[in-house]
Amino acid sequence: MRIIFWTCILALLVAVGPSGAEEMRGKAGKNLCLLNSDQCPDRKPTILELIAQLKAEIVKGEAVYTKEELQRLQGKLQEAEYLHWWLQYGE
Repeated sequence: MRIIFWTCILALLVAVGPSGAEEMRGKAGKNLCLLNSDQCPDRKPTILELIAQLKAEIVKGEAVYTKEELQRLQGKLQEAEYLHWWLQYGE
């Protein structure tokens, strides 16, 4: 009985398709959701998750992103960090 249950669960997961993280990734490992707001999952990340994702993508550097894309990600990171600071401490 357990084998049938787990087989059905596995079949359902395979039928659903790629996860949200896989959908956000474009060619060469670029996170298109952070870069262009393309192919974003329905769930929006929290401000802390967004900051962590942006930092992780910036670390990849020019091996994955162009200089212009890195500047765009850095600008988004600065905006997110300011918003986080403002939400914590106010004006």
